[in-house]
Amino acid sequence: MRICLVRNDKMGDMILTLPIIQGLKEVNKNYQIDIVCSTKNQKVCKNFKPINKVFLLQNKFYQILKTISKLKNENYDYIFTFSPGLISILVSIFSKSRTKSLLIFKSRYKNNYMSKFLDRILAKIFFNNCIIIDRQFRYSQNISIHQTEIMMELVTKNGLNLNNNAEIKSLIEFGKIDLNSKKLCLIHLSSKWVNKYFSEEKFINLLDNLRNLEINIVMTTDGTSKNVFYEIFKKYEIITNERFENLKTINNVIILDKLNFDNWTSLINSSTYVITPECGCTHIASLCETKLCVIYDSDNVPDMIAKEYSPWKKKYTKLFSNNQNLEKEIISFIS
Repeated sequence: MRICLVRNDKMGDMILTLPIIQGLKEVNKNYQIDIVCSTKNQKVCKNFKPINKVFLLQNKFYQILKTISKLKNENYDYIFTFSPGLISILVSIFSKSRTKSLLIFKSRYKNNYMSKFLDRILAKIFFNNCIIIDRQFRYSQNISIHQTEIMMELVTKNGLNLNNNAEIKSLIEFGKIDLNSKKLCLIHLSSKWVNKYFSEEKFINLLDNLRNLEINIVMTTDGTSKNVFYEIFKKYEIITNERFENLKTINNVIILDKLNFDNWTSLINSSTYVITPECGCTHIASLCETKLCVIYDSDNVPDMIAKEYSPWKKKYTKLFSNNQNLEKEIISFIS
């Protein structure tokens, strides 16, 4: 049986898709499962052993045609389009899969009858199976909106069996580093930290209080970090990826800027604590033994986001950005 999953979006989305792959493989180890991925989540795929082939889907027209051409030669039994967007749909339509299936997600913010109208028309014409996810309705009725469970719904609708409790931690390999004997706390510097509830000044105060604990603190960056953390980058030592390769110890608090994927994931995997707003860091940490604290944006339907994107089979501490005791709660998480 040859199966292709289209998941050309973000890193967290791909990590939440990995249990589908493993769940299918546990039922039939002879399934060959390929992935169509994005540049953002390609590295996750390459670290996951049960994947057979990885096809990169980029947004330029000629690159899309190139990927479609490759998929035409594969003759899949099933192709599942889990990612939203016209490009994902077109890739599936032009594949030669015998059975095509599609997830369509209606807006979580407004209930518009015309929402995803074109997607629904294409689904009726070209796809054998489709599930339209009305997130507002399902949430109001306490029906699961978790990404992994919704993908499992579509797979089982096609008559395929899978283990819906598949564990994936042991199947993805991240490195480890040993910088010193103290416990390591990783804080991911997403711009989501700074908002009308929590300022950079409060963040600096949080760091000052954390320094009193028996831990060392590393702050990792992404493309948004320098947009909001002006004083942080002045206050603490910055170590780039090149210098990180030779890092032997940590002096209390440092910023690790622009780490490559392998170094970043190794650092997460070596941390005792990870504190991050909801983002890709959340889901990398969910694959490690680290204790995880996730902060959700209170102005962006936080409980719904948490139910949709919560780490798979991972106990974690959930906090909201408008929590007046956010700093105390974070310190309590570590203490």
